[in-house]
Amino acid sequence: MDAEQIKKKKQEIVDRFGPWTAHCIHLANGVYTFDHAEVDPRLRRMLQICSDIVLKPLNNTRVLDLACLEGHFGIEFAMHGCDVLALEGRESNLAKARFVKELLGLNNLVLACEDVRNLDESRHGYFDVVLCLGILYHLDTPDVMKFIEKISQVCTRVAIIDTHLSLCGEESYTWRGTAYWGTYGVEHDASATAEQKASKVWYSLDNTKSFKFTRPSLCNLLRHVGFTSVYECLNPYEYANPRWPLAAEDDRHVIMKDRITLVAVKGTNETLLSSPVTQASPEIDRPEKSEYWEDSGMPIVSQTPIKKSLWSSTVKFVPKALKRAVKKVIVGRAGRS
Repeated sequence: MDAEQIKKKKQEIVDRFGPWTAHCIHLANGVYTFDHAEVDPRLRRMLQICSDIVLKPLNNTRVLDLACLEGHFGIEFAMHGCDVLALEGRESNLAKARFVKELLGLNNLVLACEDVRNLDESRHGYFDVVLCLGILYHLDTPDVMKFIEKISQVCTRVAIIDTHLSLCGEESYTWRGTAYWGTYGVEHDASATAEQKASKVWYSLDNTKSFKFTRPSLCNLLRHVGFTSVYECLNPYEYANPRWPLAAEDDRHVIMKDRITLVAVKGTNETLLSSPVTQASPEIDRPEKSEYWEDSGMPIVSQTPIKKSLWSSTVKFVPKALKRAVKKVIVGRAGRS
């Protein structure tokens, strides 16, 4: 089809299901799903992680895209030859993904209208790569804990988790004897109808509230359900995403950010040979309180996340010279202790 024919077909989808809201996909001949092309560096990040970690050809890799929205990530992986299953709970989103799939001839992409909370290894099988992008913080407790456990059950190598975090950790939920900290948020009004919930395509399917983990609690949960190591992806850099800005900055560096990409790896727990005492000691959970303010490098002993937030909201008003002097004093004392 030429550009005009593609635009006509695209408009038919828009007339029926509304415009694309999240994924700017090139259809052909310079026509994108958005009216104006937009850069999305997340694509490079997710594809590169997969290529680097899985260590086998992309065309021999099975990928699961959870809550795929309009399907861009699953489509990208399918275009590289991956065998992709993409699950999405809203038919309006899937209709847009199907349109692109058919236009591009992606027979290796399977799209299914399903609630991701029903993920099941016996029905869906196993995957080298599981994409969990922008979904965790839309789920409520305990569903979000069970969901992460199900991800581990179907994942044979790597799960890529892109999510918002709680910077406060004001509330906790105890699951299987362990307290996980975070913050509850609102997804829908308690009186919202099913139609109203369905129309909010960037929100949960039905739960009215959701839970955002703190960084330590999410990392701990990933270990508890079977991932042997967890990393944060810094490169490729996500340089052009105005929807998710950094939470706060001072004059030199980022203080905190509330969205990260974690790379959770399923491997083999190795046995230490050179230090029996270390081998005999158990692996421990990350504490919610930290001796160091990780992003700034400044020691702050036993500060809670809430206190860090208060500091980040006031530090920008402190003169540079005073901040440098305070840091020298704190670091000097830490070195003498």
